[in-house]
Amino acid sequence: MDYLDELLARQIPNEEETRKLAAISSAIINKIDNICRNENIDATCVEVGSVSKNTNLKSSDIDIFITFDRSYPVDYIEKKGLEIGHRVLENGTEKYAEHPYVSGYIDGIKVDIVPAFKIGKGEKIVSTVDRTPLHTVYVNNNTDEKTIHDIRLLKVFLKSINVYGSEIAKSGFSGYLCEVLIIHFKSFGRFIEYMANLRGKLIIPEETIDKFNEPVIIIDPVDPLRNAGAAVSQENLSRLKLASRIYMKGRTDLFNRIPVVKRKRETNIKIFVVEKPDIIDDIIYPQAVRLKNRIWDIFQENGFIPTASEIYVGKDIEILIEYKLEELPGIEIHKGPPVESNEAIKFIDVWNSNPRLMRGPYIMDDRIYVDVKTRIRNMEGIIRKELKNEDIGKNLNQFKDEIKILSIDENSPLEVEKRFYSKYLF
Repeated sequence: MDYLDELLARQIPNEEETRKLAAISSAIINKIDNICRNENIDATCVEVGSVSKNTNLKSSDIDIFITFDRSYPVDYIEKKGLEIGHRVLENGTEKYAEHPYVSGYIDGIKVDIVPAFKIGKGEKIVSTVDRTPLHTVYVNNNTDEKTIHDIRLLKVFLKSINVYGSEIAKSGFSGYLCEVLIIHFKSFGRFIEYMANLRGKLIIPEETIDKFNEPVIIIDPVDPLRNAGAAVSQENLSRLKLASRIYMKGRTDLFNRIPVVKRKRETNIKIFVVEKPDIIDDIIYPQAVRLKNRIWDIFQENGFIPTASEIYVGKDIEILIEYKLEELPGIEIHKGPPVESNEAIKFIDVWNSNPRLMRGPYIMDDRIYVDVKTRIRNMEGIIRKELKNEDIGKNLNQFKDEIKILSIDENSPLEVEKRFYSKYLF
């Protein structure tokens, strides 16, 4: 048995789980339909997502959409959607994406109840979630038992190389993208062979007019104006290309290798830990990226020479920065104006009376310089000072003063570093 078939055999839901998912979904739909009927609400309840298409792997969520008639205003469907969601999921919590929705658990199964507008194929959407029920119809109309098997096989393959998932933090291939690709290529094998030989962008259909700029361009079968592959990063496309070539050569040993984590790198590593607000990752992740980029810039601007950075979003937000210098030299060179400038004499007067002056003023080429005592030599002090007045995102600003800075060295727990080095595994 191929190693992927072995992986898939362990990840396909058994009959008991399948029956349980179907029973929970049916009960929810009946309850919501009764609410809508009793309250004269023009809405239809539909199940979407991988469970509704039988392409799910083990431990999948149930996604239920309440599709309202387009005559309702947006604020009505949002308010009514939350109200119904809470009535069905008694211990549900409100989550916020494009529309607010209710998320909770029934008998250990995660359930999302999402309001949307009812649209037909080709009709203009009001929000991006409106097309999701059409995705379910498309996939169910274009799959059979063999196609479903290969869709699941592709999901397992992508999970094994860490590129499965369209959330911003992953920037990988969504479940729907897997379905569209297998439907297009007819089999898992044909798709992997195509990827192993692909050069440049992944574009489906290949004759697509280049109106998108992303590395992966997959025209959504239910919306020709949408690129269903827009979330996939260049890095994840490259990883899939290489993994496909490795798989075609039968080198499955490379997929199960032990990660290489060289601990004595003769550099410095710090992890900045920020409390994570109770907001979905797709909203908080861009703010975490902004914070990481600003910390990197502070390292760069102040001469600590950063060499690598990573982000991990879990219970907290963790930002790893690897850098060369732990402490700045005692002096820094301060460049002044050109000697021909009207500001030259003023520069000399200012620094002659400054207690931080260590040498100068002196001339190099056509400019005046001074050596001055470094105000703050410690990295942590500079980071905290620089971040104080920075806007790092409306949901993270409140935690700026509470950022923890942890040192990582050869004595640190290995599992901490594994969270960051996992992206290098196939």
